[in-house]
Amino acid sequence: MTLAPVGPQTTSAPPSGETAGWDLPTLATTLADEFRGRAAALDQTGEFPVANYRRMRETGYLRAAVPAELGGLGAGLAAMARAQQALARGCASTALAVNMHHFQVGFVADTWRRTAAPPSEQLLRRIAAEGIVMGSTGAEAVVAGAWTTPTLARRQDGGYRISGHKSFCSQAPGMDVVRVNALDSETGEILVCSVPARAEGVRVVETWDTAGMRGTASHDLILENVFVPEAAVGARLPASGPMQHPALAGTVVWFLTLTASVYLGIAEEARAEGLRAVGSGINSTYRAAPLTDLLIGQMEAAYATARAVRDQIVGQLDADRADAQAALAQAILCKEIVTTQAVSVVDRAVELAGGRAYFRKSPLERLVRDVGAARFHPPAAPTSFQMVGERVRHA
Repeated sequence: MTLAPVGPQTTSAPPSGETAGWDLPTLATTLADEFRGRAAALDQTGEFPVANYRRMRETGYLRAAVPAELGGLGAGLAAMARAQQALARGCASTALAVNMHHFQVGFVADTWRRTAAPPSEQLLRRIAAEGIVMGSTGAEAVVAGAWTTPTLARRQDGGYRISGHKSFCSQAPGMDVVRVNALDSETGEILVCSVPARAEGVRVVETWDTAGMRGTASHDLILENVFVPEAAVGARLPASGPMQHPALAGTVVWFLTLTASVYLGIAEEARAEGLRAVGSGINSTYRAAPLTDLLIGQMEAAYATARAVRDQIVGQLDADRADAQAALAQAILCKEIVTTQAVSVVDRAVELAGGRAYFRKSPLERLVRDVGAARFHPPAAPTSFQMVGERVRHA
């Protein structure tokens, strides 16, 4: 199927006041239909979805969150959430991997709209014109919830030399620039730096061999005495309580809501597969119609809950994120509630399909492994709920 690049929509006014992003879910659905045919092979090999990224670049999906004035599609948070949900139905690994690009672009776009800062504009224009992919890595071998990173930044004339070992760097083979957190050895601050993926001293180690989300290629990233100029330091966060910094809180809001949407897309695809199994007339788990209906009802309740929570919270955040800490608490709840319900949807779909879902040829076998990754995205429970409780108690 031929898919034309998406440009600014001019036929009618978008419902949210955006200039182009409102038709993005249609593009994502079309891409998902294409990617679905490659998803099983990517899962088997664990290869990075190069062809899918090429198509996303060709069609404009990689510049979706860039403001239309700067050459993008003008999608806001709600449009991107719906698009990521649609894309995940075709290939969850591709959707989760590109999520690491979109959440950063979305926050930079927010910054540009608020401040018109030249560095933000320059980056956004490059993303739109060149199709560059933004990577992100913050995970390291430290105690969960600790922010003191072993990756160190040592002052040098004009910038820093950074050394460290990062984990879970999604889309590592396809990124052009990667966001790195490093501890300033002099001040104790956490520096948020932009590092070219092919800079001298940057190395990807292929460690990603997992049960699910295998195509995300979330390998380790080694930084050995990498020079980062002062201008590439985008933010300085306090080592104690970095989440209180508006820049980090705003970025995490994009990350969590789009991540929740990816898992909602997995649930939606599993729901369709489960209902398809029932419609085939063969059900090896529950042969009695009332029990089958009970499972369907439970699956529908979980799916409706996940979708309603995502839509309500994302809709509120799309309209107003002025209070960064309140927005962060809502985004955390969105991720926790939606992913928990998504797992329930997939489980019910597997029960509806019965033993056939256990075969590798069944999409459900892959979906149940992919949805299992939901529990590992930070901040994860119970820390996530503690953060929300603290916010409510002090509100």
